[in-house]
Amino acid sequence: MKKFLSLALALIMALAMFAGCAQQGAENAAEEPAAEEAPAEAPAEQPAEEAAAATVFPLTVKDQLGNEVTLEHAAERIVSGYYISSSTCIALGLKDKLVATEEKIDKRPIYKLAAPELIGNVGNVGSAKAFDLEACIAAEPDLVILPKKAKDYAATLTEMGIPAIVVNPESHEKLVEMVNLIAQLTGAEEKATALTARYDEVMKKVEGLTANIADADKPTVYMCGTSSYLTTAPKDMYQASVVTSAGGKNAGDSLEGDSWTDISYEQFIAMNPDVIIIPTNNMANGQPDFTADEVLSDEQLKEVTAVKNGAVYNMPTGFEAWDSPVPSGVLGMLWMTAKLHPEVYTMEEFAADAADFYKTFYGFDMDTSSILGETVEKAA
Repeated sequence: MKKFLSLALALIMALAMFAGCAQQGAENAAEEPAAEEAPAEAPAEQPAEEAAAATVFPLTVKDQLGNEVTLEHAAERIVSGYYISSSTCIALGLKDKLVATEEKIDKRPIYKLAAPELIGNVGNVGSAKAFDLEACIAAEPDLVILPKKAKDYAATLTEMGIPAIVVNPESHEKLVEMVNLIAQLTGAEEKATALTARYDEVMKKVEGLTANIADADKPTVYMCGTSSYLTTAPKDMYQASVVTSAGGKNAGDSLEGDSWTDISYEQFIAMNPDVIIIPTNNMANGQPDFTADEVLSDEQLKEVTAVKNGAVYNMPTGFEAWDSPVPSGVLGMLWMTAKLHPEVYTMEEFAADAADFYKTFYGFDMDTSSILGETVEKAA
């Protein structure tokens, strides 16, 4: 009881002192001449980038599926179960906050180049198809980032009180949206501003390079899937936008959907593309299981214009899948422009632009020899 009374007395005294200080402060304020008050416009002197970075927490946002997610503070422990969001975290300077990632990061070149310290030192939460919920929880994240295929796991985590967002960057606009969303939740707005500003520069550059190309001179481009060359990108897939931006016509625009779509030989022949592009494998460390030679030697495709002219090109390996919506996806647009329209943009120019991008946002010096030494595979 004595202890309780002592505490109560101390509280009363503290409140009295506070009230006295407040009253004295009010009296002093009243004595100040009005002319010496700070001008109302003074806060405008704060740098714009500092004002933009002042995100207030707790913060509630909507992810790219429209789910509401609330964070009490900027995320410090991030689990990324998607190679695209993991690469985004690296580009935004957040690799030190990654406590677990998707599987097989030792197979993806971008980790060896830009974040070797993560290999073997962070948790493994599997893949979108086989997400390891237990490993995710064990990493004690305060933010989990998952792809659309793992949306059910995101819902489960949210129900457990672990903030989880779903990202689905199936267009350049959605890629930018994803970058800004992750930045907002992690305090990386300044990096995001620089990255998206570079996107704008690249988009304007590509637009300018292709502005005077007549529609008749824009080749029809067939983007192969990674599993088979009888799989292609429909009109709402990110890869379709890469082709269009680079001054081409996506052969799969007659197909609905936003994921790789299987087609028949009859459909392939009807599309009759001028150019066939083979992306890297899913890890970007090599080509898919099929080769350009297989496409060129397929008797059922011998009348296709691209096959007759030997216009079957492999995208460069050893960096990232530039046909996908990774933060470096804009390099895919530049590479495609150089491949489709070398008269307006050369591969040498592309190599310089790509090296500058990776040095600026990923911090490593890119070896461009494989790009400059590449050859166009043609029919014998």
